[in-house]
Amino acid sequence: MVNFRVPPIKGEQSCIENAYLLYKYLKVTAPKRCQRPLCWNNTAKLKYFKSLLMNRVEGSFIFIDIETAFLAVSKQYQPYEKSYQFFENEIKKGYKYIVIDGNNRYVFITDLFTDQWLIPIGEYSYVSDATTGKIETFEVVARHRKFSDLPSKVQKAVKTRKSPVSEYSQLDLAGLAEVFENVNSGVPLNRQELRNVMPVDYADLVRELEDDITPLLNILFEKQSVGLKGQEFIVDCLDFVLNGIIPDDMSGLSTHNAINQNSKDQLYKSTADSDWFWVKFGARFKLIQEWTSKMISEEILGSGNSKKITRNSAIQNLLWMLVNGLCPVYDCVKDAMIESEKEYVSKEQYPLRYKGADYDDMTFKEACDGMNKECMNIREKVLNDVIVEINSKYNVDLHDEVFK
Repeated sequence: MVNFRVPPIKGEQSCIENAYLLYKYLKVTAPKRCQRPLCWNNTAKLKYFKSLLMNRVEGSFIFIDIETAFLAVSKQYQPYEKSYQFFENEIKKGYKYIVIDGNNRYVFITDLFTDQWLIPIGEYSYVSDATTGKIETFEVVARHRKFSDLPSKVQKAVKTRKSPVSEYSQLDLAGLAEVFENVNSGVPLNRQELRNVMPVDYADLVRELEDDITPLLNILFEKQSVGLKGQEFIVDCLDFVLNGIIPDDMSGLSTHNAINQNSKDQLYKSTADSDWFWVKFGARFKLIQEWTSKMISEEILGSGNSKKITRNSAIQNLLWMLVNGLCPVYDCVKDAMIESEKEYVSKEQYPLRYKGADYDDMTFKEACDGMNKECMNIREKVLNDVIVEINSKYNVDLHDEVFK
């Protein structure tokens, strides 16, 4: 995938008892760049608990020794480079290991042994003697649902269950990305999960922005972190604004490009200035987060129509307008949303600039539902008209630096 300066080195696999696993790997972190979000619900936890009881657990834990990895990285990278900074920062935070695979299992075992997970009431079977396979039963009753409430024989059996563990002693960010891809080959990563682990500027910036606008993403998506849906929406917006519509001030004609997985990959591979990013996008996303909640509470599009405000394309369009001159005060944003919705439900057809033999004209709604060149062209026409209308209504000077 990427050329790495520090080739990954992995030690031999060993089998470790669960109690010792948590003792040895005490200060463990699971960075967002190389970890799928925790996703186990109570059903998954119960299944794993029963597997522990019956000594039928499969799957390895994979850890990275941060200190030894940093020693190797520090010999090949300068202090300003991402690989150096990544491992140095984890050490400064007090972490000793990074978990690459098995984080859901690791967190569950930790919660189980520390009585954070309450065992569902019921009768359970467990292998009491791993050498003979002898099976015994026990019961979990109300008010005695913690691990420490279990019979001592059951506690000992679970704590002494063994899990295979692999440990990397050295690798850089490129190697980390490769290992992450390999260990997830059984459950293929989606394109955004692959982008997220790239050692590039946009991966870092998008993760930071995701944290800043989590309340907005939670409004837009159910379980936005699963599959990195929230992140991908951010990337869709960025690619739409930066590359979907590229104005040419000299000719007055814009260049339009389709937004797809390949274009988003290319966006990630481009460089980005952090200060520029936060001024151009970070501040505007935070503004949208604030105004979106207010517009929903004020029911600006009518009672029970909050989904219109939180439609993905509506948020994308609002960001584009703010970046391209819409006055960023609440009344302007609110009126722009109202006018955009009028266009969205309109039946007006727009002629296609990139017209082919089999093409019909397209409505603004159809353009908002797609991401090809024609959609970009029509969205630009409509959104520019909305900007002009709203700014004129409020006597906004488009040459004012505040709105650029």
